[in-house]
This record gives sequence, structure tokens and C-alpha cells, in this order.
Amino acid sequence: MPLHDHCSVYACNNRRSKRPDLSFHHFPTEPNIRRQWVQSMRRVEDNVNFRITSNVVICSSHFKPECFYAKSATSNKQRRRLRPHAVPTVFTFRPQPKERPSADARRDVAAVRVLDAAQRKRVPKPKPGESEAEFALRIQLESERKRNRELEMEVERQKNEITLLKSQLFRYANIKDDATQLEFLTGLTPEIWTSVWTILKPDDGIQSRKTAIREREGRKVALGAGRKSELSLEDELMLTLVRLRLGRLEGELGYMFRVDIGTVSRIIHKWLSFMYLRFGMIPMWPKWEEVERSMPEVFRRKYPNTFIIIDATELRVEKPS
Repeated sequence: MPLHDHCSVYACNNRRSKRPDLSFHHFPTEPNIRRQWVQSMRRVEDNVNFRITSNVVICSSHFKPECFYAKSATSNKQRRRLRPHAVPTVFTFRPQPKERPSADARRDVAAVRVLDAAQRKRVPKPKPGESEAEFALRIQLESERKRNRELEMEVERQKNEITLLKSQLFRYANIKDDATQLEFLTGLTPEIWTSVWTILKPDDGIQSRKTAIREREGRKVALGAGRKSELSLEDELMLTLVRLRLGRLEGELGYMFRVDIGTVSRIIHKWLSFMYLRFGMIPMWPKWEEVERSMPEVFRRKYPNTFIIIDATELRVEKPS
């Protein structure tokens, strides 16, 4: 069987051996006509899936009658001759299958259909016996209720966001349950913090917006509350103790507590004055009778009139106070 016995058109089963009534034609050598043949066949000459050689032919069933020369009555040749510019145009291609949409596209279409159906069901209609004015008023009230629900949800969302932001701030409420962190920052354990807070009683003086007057050793000390602080009393005390214990700069404290430097300065000055006043009311020295009663016998013989010993040893540190 010769190699050019089979028609090269897709899905055409004509063979020279089975269809002697047909003629089989090679591709033209003229580039333009050759390209028209390939395009009409819906093929691509890529030298991989389809390559035109001298063995590739097309049967005459794909050409219209006017593409051939008329047979001469005196000619005995059975082969039909194509005109120079003849192009095959008779094909029975199978219809291209429709490309199936992707799963996401199908889901989107289904969702749109469900939404359309739901919206059609939700289209408000007047109730039996309801006038147009009553119907319009009812629709307006429903719209306002829906808007109120949306606003309530938005307010709740913002409250949750504010709570989250507050939990991330450097505040006493956020570290009071962490004993290690509290002791590192202030030098006080939770138990000692509670005792100090009880002794200071800041609610009696600092929190009041009126000027608190305290007398100590016959000298009046005025503690003006001034403008209300952005921090709570616990936060102000913690800020002051962090300054005293760690020596943090006022600018650093302002960044930690999210307040300006002026506020930090006022808070520290206010609390130092207040602690001086409160702690100054606590008796520091025991009575002479108690000192004499607890004095060691050896010390009593050599220093009978000594009331107190003050150690004034100076220790140098790298970080200034």
C-alpha cells in the first residue's frame, strides 16, 4: 500500500484502494494556496502533529466540482485535474464540544441563581387591606430596624477592637497578675504593692479635683490635682516607681505609657510629693524606752546615750539616679 493512499483530512476514511472513483491530490507548492489548504482543513503545520510531505494527499470529495477542469471527451485518463487556485472547502467537521465551566464558575452561577430567587421572594408586597401609605411606612420602619441592627453590630465590633487595643497597652491592669514582671518594673511584689497602696490611700488626695491640704510638722503642703490624668492612679504609681527603680527617661516613659513628656513630668512630681507626705506620717523612730530596753548590754556600757546609728557608706554606680 503506498503511503499516499489515505486522505489526510481529519475523520475522513477514504482510501485509494477502497474508493477508485475518487482522485487524491498532493498539496500545492505555492505557499499562499498551500496555507489556504491547511487553514481549510483546520490543521496546523507544526511538523509534530501534522507535517506536509510528498506522501500527504487530500481526496477529491473535499473539493467542489468547479475546482476541477472539465473532462475531455477524447481523454482516457480517469484522474481529475485541479485548477491552480482550487481550495478544499467541503468538510463535515464534528461540532466542537462546549467547554465546561470550572467548578468555581458553576458554584458562582448557582449562588447567583439562589440569591436571585431569594431576592424575588423577599420583595415586599402590600398586605391585604393595607393602603399605599401604610405599606410605605412599614417598609421604612423595616429599613430603619435593619440599619439599627447593622449599627449595633458595628458598635460591638469597635468595642471588641478597643478592648483588644487596651490589652496591648503598657498598663498596670495588664501586668498586675504577672508577679515577676511587676516586681521587675516596680521592685514590689503583688503583696507589697497592695500594702503600699493601702498606706498611700490615693483616693483621698490625688483623685480629688479639689486642692488637698495636708499638714506635716506644722508646714502646709498643697497637692493640686489639676487636669485629670489620662492614666489611672495605679498606672501613675507604676510609672513613678518604674522611673525610681529603673531610671527610665521621661521620653521613654511617655512612649511606654502613650502620654506626652509633660504629662510624665507632672505625674512624677505629683506622686513624689504625695508619697513624701503619706510616708512622712508613718513613725520612723521607736521611743527611747523601746531603744533602751532592746539595747545590747555591751553597747549599753560603752554607748549608753546612743539613740540611732546612721550608715552613710557611699556606693558608686554606673547609672545615675
